[in-house]
Amino acid sequence: MKLRRRLGIEWAGVALVASLVVTALIYWNSLSGFDNLLYDRLSDVDRPEASEEILIIAIDEDSLARFGKWPWSRERHAELLDILADARPKAVAFDILLSEPGNADEDAALAEAAAKNENLFLPLHFVFPGTNGTEFDIKEPVAPLRQSVTDVGHVNLQFDRDGVVRRTSLCFVGTREASDSKETTWPHLMEQIYRSAFGKNSAVYDRLDNCEQPLLMPFASRGSFSQIAYAAVVDGEIPAAFLQDKIILVGATAQGLGDQHPVPLGDGGTMAGVEIMANMLNDIQADQFITPASPSFHIILSLVPTWILLIGFWRWRPRTTIFVSLALVAIILASSVLLLSFEIWLAPGAALVGLALVYPIWGWRRLQATSDFMGDELKNYRSETPDIPVLQTPLGPVDLVTEQAEELAHAIKYVRDLRRFISDALTNLPDPMFITGLDGQVKFVNKLAQTGFEDGALDLALDDMLARFVSPADLGDVKDYLALDQQAREHDYVDFTSTSDQVFAMRRARVLSNEGELRGHIHYLADITAVANAAQEREEVLQLLSHDMRSPQAAILALLDGQDATDSNKRIEGHARRTLALADNFVGLARIKSSEFSGEDILLSDLVIEANDSLWPLAKQRGIKSRVDDQSDGAFIIGEPSSLYRSFVNLIDNAIKYSPDNSEISLLLRKISLDRQPFVSVTIADQGDGIAEDMLDQLFERFASDDSDAKGIVKGAGLGLNFVAAVIERHGGTISAENVRKGGACFTILLPLAPDPAEAEQ
Repeated sequence: MKLRRRLGIEWAGVALVASLVVTALIYWNSLSGFDNLLYDRLSDVDRPEASEEILIIAIDEDSLARFGKWPWSRERHAELLDILADARPKAVAFDILLSEPGNADEDAALAEAAAKNENLFLPLHFVFPGTNGTEFDIKEPVAPLRQSVTDVGHVNLQFDRDGVVRRTSLCFVGTREASDSKETTWPHLMEQIYRSAFGKNSAVYDRLDNCEQPLLMPFASRGSFSQIAYAAVVDGEIPAAFLQDKIILVGATAQGLGDQHPVPLGDGGTMAGVEIMANMLNDIQADQFITPASPSFHIILSLVPTWILLIGFWRWRPRTTIFVSLALVAIILASSVLLLSFEIWLAPGAALVGLALVYPIWGWRRLQATSDFMGDELKNYRSETPDIPVLQTPLGPVDLVTEQAEELAHAIKYVRDLRRFISDALTNLPDPMFITGLDGQVKFVNKLAQTGFEDGALDLALDDMLARFVSPADLGDVKDYLALDQQAREHDYVDFTSTSDQVFAMRRARVLSNEGELRGHIHYLADITAVANAAQEREEVLQLLSHDMRSPQAAILALLDGQDATDSNKRIEGHARRTLALADNFVGLARIKSSEFSGEDILLSDLVIEANDSLWPLAKQRGIKSRVDDQSDGAFIIGEPSSLYRSFVNLIDNAIKYSPDNSEISLLLRKISLDRQPFVSVTIADQGDGIAEDMLDQLFERFASDDSDAKGIVKGAGLGLNFVAAVIERHGGTISAENVRKGGACFTILLPLAPDPAEAEQ
């Protein structure tokens, strides 16, 4: 009963805290970053179409190049307004601030040109804070222009916390003077344009109770609106008919003029202010603004999923709860998408945080209460006999976790047996093992780790344990490995020689609690003495082959150089070269199987040509022509130059060896595609007798060789093609062999094409 009462109190506390947190997040708009990011992605799915009536006359880079640096004289603007007056557009928004007086004659000329336009609107903007205690200052066009135009409208932009322009309002309301109690309403410039073009207030303006209410603007794709250069209009390159009955917005689009602002298009770019105005006018005209949900409506809908989960905690299994939680997340996101299609934006961040907050906190508090309960039960267990009587009287309906906790109290007696089982298993492991705690003290050792320690190893410091077990020469390496304190990975170990001259591989693993907390480390020492000795012997054999065996053969070839080409000398030279080839191939096979792949960019055609050129003297000696046909278009691969070079030398050498005198060997390189993957293909074909049918299936196996048809002085040893196959496989490629119908053998190598540098960076 005590556990149930405590869980009820904990549940009420979690529900209260979660509800307050969700409400506070919405009230202070604390998750605007996440919500805005999600809104931007959803907006990108279905962007509005740009109205064909809207035309932007852009002060772009081309116009600046023609008319010189900004700002231009007002006579220049007067020229444009004269042209627009003759063209008779529906309305013109001149989105250039003209609040500072200039030359009186130029101002008069501009005002005269402005007066010729029937529906010309100029911008005004507000400067915050204002002077002399006012909230803001109004920057209207200079007096002559203000009197000549149809009307003015404000063009202030609204920036979200991340600096992106997503919202706007159709008007601004405020007092002109600090002492003035009467408020004035300034419609937005685009609202003024709409009224002029269509003779009425916009539908969204009339529908809103408060025209200052922020509205989310759906943006058309960048560059969707028709746009012509300012200079092209002034220079008469645009016919008047093209401008007639258009809604014209004049503004700066050149990057250097500073009228560029971030917008939610998902590409991280900016948009000119005049294009932002065009989007707003497009939204006014189509009545497609997105209205954010009211705070009260937002709070209610965001709390519903949280309370569904809170109530479900009492009846659902943990597995059901996690699935319901995931389903609620999906429902929240789907609801935001659905409401967005009805031009209502319900930010989902607070509702998601509510779920993310409730689930772990309730789980934590419930586990804490259950843990305390189990602690009391364990205390009673230690003081009583091991036999705990089974409760016969049912305690009534409870949630499932509480019921499981009560049942677990009767199973504690099995914990001791389990502990004994684990202890025996660890003690009798076939290799030394010891466990240390967070304080670095040895808490457990098995039999083999205890051997030789007459005074015992328990409670020894880790450094003392290592000093007794690891030879001084390797002690530093072992401590460096342990200092990494990283989770165990494949090949994550350190080998060392013990004080008894055995070789061990130490692997360290973390001991974690059920909650994932670090409690200590397991140190397992695998005896690899036999493996280490075998590796040493292999290294000595490789040394013998790579140096001690090759050196006498090289000396024999050096002595034969310059001697008469008698039959005996040729035989001696052939056997010496065969022995060298055998040693090189054997060492190469051993090296590539014991080393990690380390590739670099290789121009494959250069490597093949170099390998072919190295065998030119051997081919010339028998009148054989070896031709390289490169159709690979400069293809690069990722490879190890040394082993690849050796592989192509082996293949070309085989082709020469099995070719008749005065024949031809062809090498063809080209790009191909297999299963949409790019490869470089290299084919090496000779005109010999081909490959024996019984050898085709085992051609690339070790010691598979048939030299009965070899025409050269160097015979095969059965390792060359095995080495080639190992190298090609190491590079992720394939090699195959076949007989050509016209006679001869053909080897085909496929190697993956190196990725494009730009794709590799991505």
